[in-house]
Amino acid sequence: MKYIDVHAHLDMDRFNDDLDEVVVRAKENDCFIVSSGTNPSANRKVLEFSKKYENVLASFGIYPIDGIIREFPSLQDDGPREIISFDVDEELKWIEEHKDECVLIGEIGLDFKVVEATPEIREAQIKNFEKIIEFAKRIDKTILIHTRGAELECIELLEKHNCKKVIMHCFSGKKALIRRIVENGWFLSVPAVITRLDHFKMLVAMTPLEQILTETDSPYLSPVTRERNEPVNVMITVKEIAKIKELDEEVVKEKIVENTEKLLNL
Repeated sequence: MKYIDVHAHLDMDRFNDDLDEVVVRAKENDCFIVSSGTNPSANRKVLEFSKKYENVLASFGIYPIDGIIREFPSLQDDGPREIISFDVDEELKWIEEHKDECVLIGEIGLDFKVVEATPEIREAQIKNFEKIIEFAKRIDKTILIHTRGAELECIELLEKHNCKKVIMHCFSGKKALIRRIVENGWFLSVPAVITRLDHFKMLVAMTPLEQILTETDSPYLSPVTRERNEPVNVMITVKEIAKIKELDEEVVKEKIVENTEKLLNL
């Protein structure tokens, strides 16, 4: 393993026509992929992918919006993604039954930029988030956190539950919150969009290499505007991190893999 993308969505429709080729491109570059679920359908797909492809690992998640759709059936994400109602407790039961077949619980967290972020919707998300945090701790899994518009709230809840094994995915919070994450000993996963977003360059400069991972959030957050992103683009992230840290690229590559293997017990 030379590279690892700790957060991609291989189940998305934009990979329907050429998923085999996308995975092969990653494999040819010795890149492993953690494909993240967001709901029951996605979780079962990523489990299937992890069995089909030798360089794909599964992460089972409950996206904050998906997790409350049963309670708020008119709620919509701000993208063209279908959200289907399900029972969170039943899904956690399924995840526990398959816990040995995943390396992460995620993505989970809070999304306060949803179209209708009423106090009731926020509270429902928080209730689910705390439930899933405790569940992940009980089955001893690292969690990958989505924090859109709720960076401080997520950090406070993770601290409240004394979480240790945490990846902050694509974190867009302020410098003070990045420092708080580092002080808590958590990890920050850096997307390939770092090439065109100065925020992530700043985040890398502030974060010790020992707490940095790489991700793509494929098919989103492409390093090239309006192009579909894919896991092999973590190679671009590694180059950028090496440049910012003024380190040899091989050193950065090896350390990020080491960080990931240790955190995920690979």
